[in-house]
Amino acid sequence: MAKQTIPGMKSSGGALPKFVFALALVAFLALVIKSPVAAADLVTTAMAGAGHVGESLMTFFGEVS
Repeated sequence: MAKQTIPGMKSSGGALPKFVFALALVAFLALVIKSPVAAADLVTTAMAGAGHVGESLMTFFGEVS
């Protein structure tokens, strides 16, 4: 079968998103190497924030239904 894409959506990313992702990855790896404690704190804070977003969405959709 032929590969089909969703109309209006590109099947692959351009060079800029790949470059930005690679740059962010290198920056995070440099942070981990330079200061592992700060990197762990950053990940913990990000996961806590994601948890709060999830709780807020569950509360919102619970109240809507």
